[in-house]
Amino acid sequence: MSLYLRVSESAEAGRLASLRAEWTELFDAAGQPTPFLSWEWLFTFWRAFGQRRDVRILEARGRTGRLEGLLVLQGRRPALGPRRWSLLGNGLAGADALDVLARPGAEPQVRSAIASHLLRTLPEWDALDLEDLPAGSPTVEALTRALAPHGVEVEVAPRFTCPGFALRGGFAEHLRRIARRETYGRRCRWLARQPGFRIEVATSVGEMAEAMEDFLRLHRLRWAPEGGSYGIPPGRVEEFHRAVAPLLAARGFMRLYRLFVQGRSVAAVYGLELGGRFYYYQSGMDPAWSPRSPGMVLTGRTVEDAYARGLGYYDFLRGTEAYKRDWADGGQETVALRLRSPGLRAEALQAAEGAFRAARDVARRVAPERIWLALRRARRNLGLGAMGAFEGR
Repeated sequence: MSLYLRVSESAEAGRLASLRAEWTELFDAAGQPTPFLSWEWLFTFWRAFGQRRDVRILEARGRTGRLEGLLVLQGRRPALGPRRWSLLGNGLAGADALDVLARPGAEPQVRSAIASHLLRTLPEWDALDLEDLPAGSPTVEALTRALAPHGVEVEVAPRFTCPGFALRGGFAEHLRRIARRETYGRRCRWLARQPGFRIEVATSVGEMAEAMEDFLRLHRLRWAPEGGSYGIPPGRVEEFHRAVAPLLAARGFMRLYRLFVQGRSVAAVYGLELGGRFYYYQSGMDPAWSPRSPGMVLTGRTVEDAYARGLGYYDFLRGTEAYKRDWADGGQETVALRLRSPGLRAEALQAAEGAFRAARDVARRVAPERIWLALRRARRNLGLGAMGAFEGR
């Protein structure tokens, strides 16, 4: 039997706060969504970065009024120029596998209803950039099927590789498959002999402020020799994590690991856990200890802990750094779905994007790597300024 759904749209940012209970009920019912689709993550993201942007909240409801699906977009509606929207959560905080949030059993109907709504409102937008969708997401097919016959140009582009592995057997068996297992063993034994060696895991709201501050200190130390972190730069992005960590901890999603030696933490891992899945979000380390590889040891402990806790999958999220490849034997991909409505403004946007990509490719060929990284950081800082100031409420 088909499910009747009606999609309503709100542009009121206050609606995000009032949806908390229904959003949380839908999220909990939805099986295994990522923590990046939780109310805690996305509402805090909006408070941190969205104050100078518009919001579009698409709610799919059944005849009884129950919330069956949700899609939240952010963007601007300028008087001139293209009207461009993206997924709330895209950008500065590095969230992977964003998507439509839908109740189990209603997923096809929810996506179809949202696609129909986007078609009805086609005159109101020029570009939809839905980045970091899971590869193979049914959202891609649903929106393409609904919009492409009406002149909307569709592009699906690869985004990130997210290394990971299914947990099978036990940690000892996994360790035998690791190329650097002997180095890992030596580092573990050496650190374990040092005065004050211990590993702590912060999970509760009460622990989170101190543990997050310590993690941020180590993260800054790790990236200072390279000009600063691109993942969690000081300022608004750090403030976002200070605000979201206790909210996630209250839901049981936070696992912040720290390795201590000689009375001081020297490595940390910022992890999230949900639905039998561990997400390795970020890390930090005191470079003075790098010859002893505390980061490798602590990562190994998170893997060992995931086996001990009976989890099913370990997700390193975006990036194919060597330390992730040490442990992972597979992974998943994310994609960007880019939709361009027919019309002059969309065509102008497409031409501008083509020119930017061409200039970027030239810059990559002629600029030394250090200059290219500096340009990326400058662009990131401009993005931070445009996204607006953090406002605690």
